[in-house]
Amino acid sequence: MSGWSVSSEHNQRVSMVRAATLTREALRLHERYLVEFVERFGLCPWAKTARQTGRTRRHVITTAFCEPSDLQLLLAAWRSDPQVEVAFVIRPLWNEGRAAFERWAESVATLLENDFVMAPFYPGAQRGSVRFLRQTPDPTVQLVRTCRLAAVRAHEPPHYADIFELPLRDLCPGSAAKRRDSVYETNERVIAREGRAAMQSILDDICADRDKTYASLWRGHAEAI
Repeated sequence: MSGWSVSSEHNQRVSMVRAATLTREALRLHERYLVEFVERFGLCPWAKTARQTGRTRRHVITTAFCEPSDLQLLLAAWRSDPQVEVAFVIRPLWNEGRAAFERWAESVATLLENDFVMAPFYPGAQRGSVRFLRQTPDPTVQLVRTCRLAAVRAHEPPHYADIFELPLRDLCPGSAAKRRDSVYETNERVIAREGRAAMQSILDDICADRDKTYASLWRGHAEAI
């Protein structure tokens, strides 16, 4: 029994170290995306200010399985804290594909009670400018406080608000939604100005960093066990 206990405690410590390391690296990779891509190309009017003034929160889910209800206390804390304007839920161990992740994100949105609006981000180049620009290193849900979005709408082109308010399917080419055109055309102008290949090369570098980092992490975890 004592031998089992020692082994169990060792495995628990290894798992805790792995979770802490995964959290640190997922946050680092996500910050690379924010700074090197979103802020560099001016893709979001609140990103840099919110990050620099401490009004951004990020949470990494370090398990493969997580029900939206498991986040209820975290989301309630964010909702009740007026200092939180932008928040991210990051899922580096998600392995069920884009469509399932978008459904999971929609389920998270039902817990926000109109305090935040939600947008899903997912790695991998896709057709359409919205998904192209949303290539986070890990599957991610972005939350923006509703009143912050209203303030942005009053001073910025409407596409900044519409990108959260329209269903993702209406933000893809071919949709008949008039407001979708504003989002699509604005994104296309950014991509044309900066160059799709140049922008993709930054995303590819972050992706390569992710793959190398996580491969090393899993290898070290296996050796520790």
